[in-house]
Amino acid sequence: MTHPRHQVLIRFGYRGDRFYGLQPQKDLPTAGGALRARLEGAAGCRAKRLCFAARTDRGVHAMRNAATCFFRDEVFDPGAFFAAMRAPHDDGLWNVQVMPCPISVHARGSSRGKRYRYIVDAHTDAAPDPFAWRIAPDLDVDRMRAAARLLEGEHDYTSFRSRKCTAATPVKRLARIAVRGPYPLDDGQRVFIEVVGNAFLRQMVRNLVGFLVEVGTGWRAPDDTPAVLAALDRRAAGLCAPPGGLCLVDVGFAYPDDGSARIPELGGVD
Repeated sequence: MTHPRHQVLIRFGYRGDRFYGLQPQKDLPTAGGALRARLEGAAGCRAKRLCFAARTDRGVHAMRNAATCFFRDEVFDPGAFFAAMRAPHDDGLWNVQVMPCPISVHARGSSRGKRYRYIVDAHTDAAPDPFAWRIAPDLDVDRMRAAARLLEGEHDYTSFRSRKCTAATPVKRLARIAVRGPYPLDDGQRVFIEVVGNAFLRQMVRNLVGFLVEVGTGWRAPDDTPAVLAALDRRAAGLCAPPGGLCLVDVGFAYPDDGSARIPELGGVD
């Protein structure tokens, strides 16, 4: 007897410093492993073809990642499953939302771009924040904005690509890099860097932030940006910002069909 296939879409966040990244690993706590455990505990059966829209490395936070999977078992009770998923858990996940979806919806195939946010705290005596990168020098945000404008658009981002990256192409499109602030913070300043793009290379956002911070401190000039891009060499871009200040804010999604889950800056183009 073949049981019906129950496909679900999960939106979920997590605190990255509790996990060794997203992808499930044997004997190590990961956000993906915690999600699988919650799904299977609620369903009473195996979550099949669990996949994720965005990979995050160790220490990187997320407000809204996405996953899909399906269940096919005689013990699966949809009503009990959704109630159990909504119940409080102490597993490092937050804002977990689960909904049924068509079998054609796939976390990777249906994702449509990402929004990241990075927090930098400069020249402050405040206690260290696990969600921010704390640095000593002040930041000149006007210099950072000038460099950010030159990084927007479609480019070969090899200079901002981790040497471990396995992406098929280094050419990506960044719709926006916004530098917000500075905001006062205990005699220092807090700066937010938001990056929106159709796709990203491994550690690309952290490398972009590291370069922008070098520009903001005066170590680099905004006009250095075109040469760094043209170098196609990771060594040209400088610092890689640490993971703790980075958060995956949202993943654009093709489902539902009304476009409500899309990222506005990326439009409706697939």
